[in-house]
Amino acid sequence: MPYWYYQLLRIFGTIGFAYLSWKEYEERLKLAPILFAVSAILLNPVIKISFDRNTWQFVDIILATILLLTLLFEKKIQLLLKNNPV
Repeated sequence: MPYWYYQLLRIFGTIGFAYLSWKEYEERLKLAPILFAVSAILLNPVIKISFDRNTWQFVDIILATILLLTLLFEKKIQLLLKNNPV
């Protein structure tokens, strides 16, 4: 893929993970905001963290898994918080 694609991916990834981190922080969750903030820092386009191709593929799989699990279990987490306020 061209270089601009990865730059665009970093920009949108950083913005998206930062937004998710803030959203989860407002809901008073403990682990999710930290995971999203670390993901945003990892993808930030300003101070780049460079890995080799295999490491980035592994990181991409982990980030995709975090997003997928968040999407799948978001409603269950919200129900738990409503029933047991922190």
